[in-house]
Amino acid sequence: MKLINYCILFFALIPIVITAQSNILNSTTPDLVGVTNVDQKQSDMDSFLDYKYIDDRDILWSKIVYEKIDLNEKLNFPLLFPKDDNKYEETRKSLWRVLSENILNGNITEIYRDDNDNFLSKNKLKAVDPDGTGGDNGFMSKISFVPTINGIVRARESLKSDQITGYIIKGMWYFDKRRGELDYRLLGLKPIGLDIKAEDQSSETVKNSELFWIWYPSIRKILHTALVFNDTSNANQISFDQLLISRRFSSYIFKEDNMYGDRAISAYKEKGLRSILESQRIKKEILDFEQDLWNR
Repeated sequence: MKLINYCILFFALIPIVITAQSNILNSTTPDLVGVTNVDQKQSDMDSFLDYKYIDDRDILWSKIVYEKIDLNEKLNFPLLFPKDDNKYEETRKSLWRVLSENILNGNITEIYRDDNDNFLSKNKLKAVDPDGTGGDNGFMSKISFVPTINGIVRARESLKSDQITGYIIKGMWYFDKRRGELDYRLLGLKPIGLDIKAEDQSSETVKNSELFWIWYPSIRKILHTALVFNDTSNANQISFDQLLISRRFSSYIFKEDNMYGDRAISAYKEKGLRSILESQRIKKEILDFEQDLWNR
């Protein structure tokens, strides 16, 4: 009996060893911490799960919802911290730092205007800043700009992690009749943060400016390489992609697709308790669909 218990404990610890922070115990110098070898990189990529192909004919029912993730909520802190972008180089990053760095180096290109959530090609933004003045379509001015004082150009200032207040996500709940289950697919991600070009940066509107939409499936492999800090055990971490697609965050629905042009809840319900109750009603309607289907 003891041998069986030891075997169970051994196999239970295997995933923890695999997901431990890379090379921290083998580093002879601090700059080697976080450096992964070939086998570790291959293991990380093998753990990446592609979205399953879903035939449109297999979707019995679906609903698109828009949710807001408030970074002031404790459950969402793994997306916010560390807020100091200069404290850690590669070992720990906030979600915003991962996004902004990959946008600026050209790894993330599927970026769209913040005022259109349908991801139309004409609303696609260029993440290239060839002349260093903010680009030709205003995208770069969302996350960085070159200020001037008395006509003298200063160094570029970029939006920091502590200036990001939340995220808006677009996703689809659907019932797959082939597999017989209700599932969720994350489609879009939009950061919310400070409008760094505004003169008065003290107002709530400026602090909660919607930046841009990112087509989420195009950045999954990038987010899979960035690990989320686990305050329970450093040896057992998940990636930002795993956190988001498994919905390990707190959010509330503020809009759904509907016949009224996808109007938001605030357009037909008063802010406050009525809006909260309507958001909860939509959420309950989605989660009850599968149960109601089997009870018919």
